[in-house]
Amino acid sequence: MITAIVGVYLVTMVAVGIHLRSRVRSTTDFLVAGRKLSLLLTTATLAAVQLGAGVILGGAETAAESGMWPGTWYGLGCGGGLILAGWLVASRLRRHGSYVPMDFFAERYGERKWVRFWAWLSNIPSLLGVFAAQLMASGSIFSLLGGSFRQGVWVSGGVIMVYSAVAGMWGAVVTDFLQLGIILVGIPLLTLTVADRLGDAGAQAPLMDLLSTDFIPEGMASRAVFLTLPFFLSISVSYDAYMRFQSAKSETVAKWGSILAGLLVIGISLCVGLLGAVGRSLYPQLENGAVFPHMIESTLSPLLGGLVISALLAAAMSSGNCLLISLSGCFTRDLYNKVLHPSRELDELEHSRLISRVVIVVAALAGIAIALHAKGILYTMIIFNYPYMGSMLVPLLGGVLWRKATPQGAIAAMIAGGTVGVISFLAGIPGPFQGIFNVELGLLAAYVASALAFVVVSLVSSGGK
Repeated sequence: MITAIVGVYLVTMVAVGIHLRSRVRSTTDFLVAGRKLSLLLTTATLAAVQLGAGVILGGAETAAESGMWPGTWYGLGCGGGLILAGWLVASRLRRHGSYVPMDFFAERYGERKWVRFWAWLSNIPSLLGVFAAQLMASGSIFSLLGGSFRQGVWVSGGVIMVYSAVAGMWGAVVTDFLQLGIILVGIPLLTLTVADRLGDAGAQAPLMDLLSTDFIPEGMASRAVFLTLPFFLSISVSYDAYMRFQSAKSETVAKWGSILAGLLVIGISLCVGLLGAVGRSLYPQLENGAVFPHMIESTLSPLLGGLVISALLAAAMSSGNCLLISLSGCFTRDLYNKVLHPSRELDELEHSRLISRVVIVVAALAGIAIALHAKGILYTMIIFNYPYMGSMLVPLLGGVLWRKATPQGAIAAMIAGGTVGVISFLAGIPGPFQGIFNVELGLLAAYVASALAFVVVSLVSSGGK
């Protein structure tokens, strides 16, 4: 029965994408859903893009290894990042009516082709790495059904590729809405069931012991920074969130959609942290990564088990489709439009929709290849963000929040932060530079270097005014 439920889910996702194809009449429709999303759909898609493999599977595994609160770190960073973005920048960015973050950069500091090219180039590993991590999670989930990891990666990647390429942002948003519904039912349901089982095994005291552990256990401070900081700060100007702000029908919808989505992500992350910690208490003999799957198999009926496994797939796939759309926007807007055809509007380019779809297909195949060879879901997601976020977060976020920011300061911030980010990235992936220093603090170092260069050069170039 579990396999049948998951099969119905996958077929439904493809059918929804095909059905929504008629809504895509222009590249604007394809990339930002015609700027027509309601508060409900904006909230759903912003939450779904963060409620992926990192928050749920990665969080449960971390909680099983280190306790409940470390299992929530990544989700708190993502949810807090959405709330911060809604509070500070979502409505201001929506006001510009653009497509991707570099449109704001161009308006704030002036158009520069090499900056567009760097944003495109550095964003490829960022988005592809996170997409590959979602496929890795999907492969692990398929193992619960008796299939292989490789089969799971290919099937989930193929399904995401089809409905994203066919319907663009509309397909992503509507499937996000359906997938979020499954997550919001399945994960709390499993949490309640497992917590009740812990009560049967030892009443209230064990649960209270789990809740009263240290938020940051001794010796884990750098790990806490590594899991919370990247997305807490970067969501405000990430391609996936930015394009959803632009898809909202108004500034108010963008703002409150982001805040409400953040609250949903935090709620689910708390459930996941508790799940991992309770699972470790119930099944101390299991490996950390096996605790969560075993809880599904051992505590739920086939019907409910199918729902929860579908929720896990929904988490991975909802994030995956958002990332493919972001890759499409990055290539189509930054490279094809603004670097190769800067004098034309995006919707005027004859082949822009076709190129957007081709990029999704190629990116999906590349993500599948990475997923079949990468190691570690959360590590893969975070380390691949270093080049782009190290160089671009400070000038983009600073451009929104600080009136004294200058083009010279923005360029200096890009160079300083980008240099540290690229070095940290190279130190964290297989190669001659791997392991030369602790990369868990690499992105924080990139942000500090970028911020210092940004402030100092901006003040100097403006004469201190």
